[in-house]
Amino acid sequence: MAPEYASSGKLTDRSDVFSFGVVLLELITGRKPVDSSQPLGEESLVEWARVLLMDALETDDFKEVADPALECRYSKTEMRRMVEAAAACVRHSAAKRPRMVQVWRSLDVDDTSSDLTNGVKLGQSIAYDSSRYSADIELFRRMAFADDLSTAEFGCSDEDDGHSSSAGSKRRK
Repeated sequence: MAPEYASSGKLTDRSDVFSFGVVLLELITGRKPVDSSQPLGEESLVEWARVLLMDALETDDFKEVADPALECRYSKTEMRRMVEAAAACVRHSAAKRPRMVQVWRSLDVDDTSSDLTNGVKLGQSIAYDSSRYSADIELFRRMAFADDLSTAEFGCSDEDDGHSSSAGSKRRK
């Protein structure tokens, strides 16, 4: 989830770019966007991948980020394009993310002129307050799944047997 959406609840074209970056990361790594079976701090695909993406681009070695199921059978050039695009798409700052047309061009095999930097140097995009991001995500979760909201207005309840037929009540059980 894009950091600005987590904090404000507003979606923009740059939020969509972030989401596309998450999809690219899923394709590159073979991991889910959120995986509670991963070690603490590595549950979020984006958070886990940020530093690894920069390292891979600096060293031109993609083994740490590439899906192990690929068994290193991929075009290094194409993997580099995907990693560059994913890293640019999941930048913390929405203003520093590329536009979707830039991402599309960067992934186009025939286009070698695309630039996804948006004025950001390699490694610079990971400099942000991750505790703030985590706090924003937690705030959004509380807002989305607030237990103190009345569900009576969203459905009907049968007071005789104490069972509610509202969608919210069914989801919480």
